[in-house]
Amino acid sequence: MTRQRSGEKQTNYPPEFLDGLRLYWRGCYWHSHEAWESLWRKVGEPERSFLKALIQLDAALIHAERGEWRGVRNLLLRVSRYLQACPGKVLGVALPELQRQVAALQREVDAILQGSKKRFNWALKPRIVPDGVVPPRRQRLHRAKADVPERQRRERPDV
Repeated sequence: MTRQRSGEKQTNYPPEFLDGLRLYWRGCYWHSHEAWESLWRKVGEPERSFLKALIQLDAALIHAERGEWRGVRNLLLRVSRYLQACPGKVLGVALPELQRQVAALQREVDAILQGSKKRFNWALKPRIVPDGVVPPRRQRLHRAKADVPERQRRERPDV
């Protein structure tokens, strides 16, 4: 039995969605955000609200890497609102499970903000796996070092 490559599609998801998903799995949150934003501009509801949630989730993870916990908390609240505006499944992703994972992330950030926890548990990063898509065996949790906007890459060639 041959195993499919991660991100290989079994269904007809938009290429930008799959590109963003692969980047998210690799910890490239900036680039994932960009891929999903390009699709977000073209679609209607409920995909639009779902993609806004994913874009904000990417931003929250970037802020988490920087230790900007208030920003993370605010972004996760937006993620929750966008997901609540969607039906139970969008682009093959079961939203009740994603909402539970986002809530666990919110509790983690609240504990850090309240001082009862010092370190962020990156294992709580939400797992986004649409129906028919094979995820990688391991996902990168922390943000990848090369995940910077193109303008910053030009300014800092060492990245």
